[in-house]
Amino acid sequence: MDDAGAGAVVALAVVLVATALVMLLAAGVARIAAQSRAQAAADAAAIAGAIVTRAEAAGGVSEGAASACAVAGRAATAVGGEAVRCDVDPTGAVVVAVESSGRTARARAGWKGVGGGPG
Repeated sequence: MDDAGAGAVVALAVVLVATALVMLLAAGVARIAAQSRAQAAADAAAIAGAIVTRAEAAGGVSEGAASACAVAGRAATAVGGEAVRCDVDPTGAVVVAVESSGRTARARAGWKGVGGGPG
């Protein structure tokens, strides 16, 4: 029985399996990174919008969701996302959905009271 070259075949198989595993791992890491970017953009957008609603409440002025959502949209764009939905609830909390790198993330940010106090 001639087994010349069997080692090369086994080595090739090992290399192919290792390459496939590395490619699967890279795809998983890319997916996680894309979701993290989308979540960061959503968080930034919600916080930016909540800052606007808090400032408006502190000043006794309310422009509704328009100004808060405009700022939230600009914040999402600044960090590489696109706000696809924005709402302001009656408590002044801003809820946004942001799309980035083909992934969608949601975030909510609000405030209690005005001037930093509880309420």
